[in-house]
Amino acid sequence: MATGSLGNSDGLSDGLSDGLSDGLSDGFSDGLSDGLSDGYSDGYSDGYSDDGRRLRQSPYKRRRPYGGGDVPGGSGFPGGYGPVARSGFATPADLAYKPWAGDFLVSGGVHAYPVEFCINPWTPDPMLEWRADDWDPALRHWSLPFDPRLTEWLQTTNLAGPNVMTAREFAARFDAWQWEGAGNSDEARLQAQIDRLVQQRWLRIEDLHWWTGDQGQRDVGGAWKQSAWTTLQAELEGLRVHMQDSRAAYLAEARAQDSELRPYIGHLLALDPAHKPWTAHLMRCATAVAHIAYMYFKGRFRRVRPSRLCPGLVPPFGPPQHPAFPSGHSTAGHLVALFLLQVPGIAQLYGLPDGNKSRGRTPTVDELRQNRPELRRCPLLWIADRLAVNRERLGLHYVSDSSAGRTIAIGLWEALFEQPPAAAVGGVAPPPVQRIRLPTLERVYQRACAEWPPFR
Repeated sequence: MATGSLGNSDGLSDGLSDGLSDGLSDGFSDGLSDGLSDGYSDGYSDGYSDDGRRLRQSPYKRRRPYGGGDVPGGSGFPGGYGPVARSGFATPADLAYKPWAGDFLVSGGVHAYPVEFCINPWTPDPMLEWRADDWDPALRHWSLPFDPRLTEWLQTTNLAGPNVMTAREFAARFDAWQWEGAGNSDEARLQAQIDRLVQQRWLRIEDLHWWTGDQGQRDVGGAWKQSAWTTLQAELEGLRVHMQDSRAAYLAEARAQDSELRPYIGHLLALDPAHKPWTAHLMRCATAVAHIAYMYFKGRFRRVRPSRLCPGLVPPFGPPQHPAFPSGHSTAGHLVALFLLQVPGIAQLYGLPDGNKSRGRTPTVDELRQNRPELRRCPLLWIADRLAVNRERLGLHYVSDSSAGRTIAIGLWEALFEQPPAAAVGGVAPPPVQRIRLPTLERVYQRACAEWPPFR
């Protein structure tokens, strides 16, 4: 037998074996497709050279397509969009990472980057908002009325995990979290929806001044436009400061977090999914619920990315092809953190320091909504905030995107897990919480709690 054939045969065997074993461990459906296809290619190309020498021997790492399993939706191929080349979630290959010099000197009164050029999105006719054509092809369905069956979303999703069933149960309860309003136009309906979301404390009116102006409502005469533009200018200035002062220092971390949000939180917990599989499932349930919520709200608010208004921000990659508000990283990161803090054993180790006791605890709804400074001492809330701010450092999100994502995550957490009643503010009792029961999530949560026995 020829040496090259022997190398190919051994390589094929190694590739198939590694591909199938890793694939089957994560899910039978993914294992068969990824194990077979990657096993053949890795076996022939990576196993041995034609003269029989082993080129490299490394653990097989299964390649999960963007949009499958971990981040549902966004790969597009099963939905009929074709094999769209992407460098990240909803990010075209041509918008992959590009290095930019950290030169911010001002020469002759001119900045190194054209950061002084900014567009007021409210002056053009029509106003500058995210259009259906701006979405990634596989996410364009989010520009349509919400589908509680998630028909198109499920086409690019690994159905094996409990996170998908949790998302389906959550979508079926859309009436309990979308708070849609009535009106004769889409703008009027969105204004009514904003009023309800603020009343239910799912959003803060301060985080919507970019849309409503500082009066909290769009007036007929259009005076809101100048106030909203003033808010936007202040936010863009904050992003310019991030670009100059901290982007370079955080770039490697922020770049990795683009598609590795949950693993960063798991790393903080030193979490081995093989030993605590239900904790990993609980985190996936949080990202799935967050994904459905923030994609819906992105489709409602249609906010353009900061670099559309200020091209000089030049994000090092992207931006992703979906709207900015709210931040998906902030929503998902904070909801994962809050889901984990709901587990007593995790809260003791990674929660808010509990007075003089050598342990942590789960923060209260009031503490979270007031965003008290001591919350930064909670490791899980710290990493969630860090994930959100890193997106601002990259120039991908406004600060109000991050704040809104955090507020939505608190609203979701309060509705999904029964919390102690919130205190009255200014003598006014908070609105009653509309509970959302998700049977699959409840089972996952109980099993995750068993993996972290609390100590005395």
